[in-house]
Amino acid sequence: MGQEAEKIFRELKDDISTYAEFKLELIKLNAYERIGKVIAVLSYGLLLSALVFFAVLFAMLALGFLLSNLLESATAGFTIVTGLYVILILLAIFNRERIRLSVINIIISSLNSNEQKKDATTTSTSENTEQPPLAH
Repeated sequence: MGQEAEKIFRELKDDISTYAEFKLELIKLNAYERIGKVIAVLSYGLLLSALVFFAVLFAMLALGFLLSNLLESATAGFTIVTGLYVILILLAIFNRERIRLSVINIIISSLNSNEQKKDATTTSTSENTEQPPLAH
């Protein structure tokens, strides 16, 4: 009887240690997935920002040359364009909190997209109970 109990406890210990190893591996894989998603979102944002930067830069150069021709003064044309850039910079400064929050929300939503998928599959497989939609 003592040997049988010892065998059961040894098997239980082995099962618990195997479970702990698998759980740790799952946590690491989830962390890798989340890090990958954040890097993907940030890379996409960086690429998009660079493209928008160059588009705005060349559009402003074209506007500067157009205004220079219309006003017959290169200085006046490019001074107006510089003023537009100053306005854009001031808008970015005054809206920095809104910009920061939107970037944080994008990163958090990319991190939570996996959790939402898990929640959706568990609710679809569980009982079909009517729940009112969440108000936003």
